[in-house]
Order: sequence, then C-alpha cells, then structure tokens
Amino acid sequence: MIIIIGAADEEHSAFICDKLQKRGAETEYLDTRCFPQESCIAFSPSQQEDQSGFFRTSASGKKIYFNQIQSVYWRYFMGVHVPGDITDDFLREIAHRESESLIGSFFRAMPNTLWVNSVEAVEMHRYKGYQLSLLSKAGLRVPETLMTNDPEALVDFYKRMNGQVIFKPVRGGAHTEKLKDEDLKPERLKELAKAPVQFQEFVPGVDTRAYLIGDDIFAAEIRAKSLDFRDDPGAEIAPVELPDNILTDCRTLAKELKLVFTGIDIRKTPDGEYVFIEGNPAPMFIYFERQSKFPISDRLCDLLMR
Repeated sequence: MIIIIGAADEEHSAFICDKLQKRGAETEYLDTRCFPQESCIAFSPSQQEDQSGFFRTSASGKKIYFNQIQSVYWRYFMGVHVPGDITDDFLREIAHRESESLIGSFFRAMPNTLWVNSVEAVEMHRYKGYQLSLLSKAGLRVPETLMTNDPEALVDFYKRMNGQVIFKPVRGGAHTEKLKDEDLKPERLKELAKAPVQFQEFVPGVDTRAYLIGDDIFAAEIRAKSLDFRDDPGAEIAPVELPDNILTDCRTLAKELKLVFTGIDIRKTPDGEYVFIEGNPAPMFIYFERQSKFPISDRLCDLLMR
C-alpha cells in the first residue's frame, strides 16, 4: 500500500496516484482536510506489534494498518479541518491542536516505512534560515542572507551588498522582488514591524532546477526574462549536465536536509559559480517534466514502489 498525502483535486497527487495504479500499485489518499470529521486514526503507542495503529478514510471505508503501508508520498499537507459546529474559539483551538497532535504522531510512528519525504524534512523547509545554515556549514555556497524585522540591520546589509539585494518571505508563499532605494524610506521600513522579511544578495545569472530522486539527478536551466522565473510563463527549460562537484553538492544538500526526493534551486553566475538557494521537499514537476522530457515521475514511482 502506498499512501499519498494529498488529494484527487491536487494535480500532482492525482498524477502520481494514476501512474502508480497503472503499474499495479495499491494506493490511498490521505486528505488531511477530512480529519477528524470524515476520516479516523487509531494509534496504540504502547503496542509494538505490527498492528499498533490504522487510519480509515471516508472514501474507501477500509482500515489501513501501519504495517500495510509500504511507502508514503508527501505531496501536500492541507491541514486538519475542525468541525464547523464548534463555534467557541477556545474550543476550536483545542480541537485543532488535538487533531494535529494525533496526526503528527501517526506521521512519526512508522520508522520502517519509506517516506518521500519525512515529516521532519518537510518541517525543516518551514525554517529556511536554518536550512541555509545547514547548507553553509556543509560547505555549499549559499547567498548572503539577512532575515530580520530590524530596519537598521537591513540598511547596513543593503549598503554592504552595494544595493544589490532581493527580498522574499522568510517561510515562503510569495515571489522574489528586487529591493529599491525607496524601500529604505522610513515609512516603508516601518512595515518590518509587522513581520520579518528575508533579504539576500542579488546573484546574477541563470536559474537551474535540479531534481534529485534517490540516486538520480536531472537538471535544466530555466531561462526567464523575469527576476523570479515563476513570473515568466514563457521561460525556456533547457536540460544541462552539472559538473561532478555540483552533483556531489546536490547529494550533500539532500543528505543534510533528509530528502530522498527534492527540487533544488540553484543560481549559476556568469563566472560559472553555482549558488544554492534551497531544496524543496515536495516540488512540483509536471510542467518541468513535460518540457525537459526527464523521467521524473517514473523515477519517483520507482522509488515509492521499491
């Protein structure tokens, strides 16, 4: 049994589910939006035998025991859904907390199951500053970075980078933009009091996306006209061969971030230097695969069925 954390209405979840089923694999979605109202989890942590827990979805109605689960593909965690008839804010918070605690225990209670990727790896992606720190300590070149809500620190960083600075969220969720002189005006700097922001040196060059799946690595340049390639629907994807030392760095990144499948964002400078931006634990790949012809989904299915 292969579990997909996602849902049929999420494109990549459905794509992999369909491909696995065509290969004869038994699959089941774990749509966390249905928990706890429409799906159930039973977990007995004191029981160390094979059937210490199970989950049951409203879609199939069958019990799926932990020991039946061969692998898990973590595509998209959609959060838990507290029943709408709990109107008291305090009680809703308790129900949400308790539901997340049980489902989190469930995620962590199957150490012998192959997770693609583990809850620890997915959680680490929420803390991108820590992620970059690990990569830097491992010897990878990462951008000069400042995450702050302190205006003075930002001004000093901007000067140190000679005004060549980009900004984006600390955790993610918005596209990259270039920092401008007017952004350092007092009325604009006051916005930092509302939430911290991630600032990085602007690294000139071309974006490279490398997909690591198990032992395989596929890479392509993304030649875009915009600062953030996601803003250019006409961006060209051109397969490339990465140097051996950069392939080694990609594997180091995966090891440090506990990833067995990842989309690695790299920036190649005009001087040929490779700067590592991040490793995504649940990357989108369908468009990239279609444009590059790389067998990303096939290798992902190989991994899940191994």
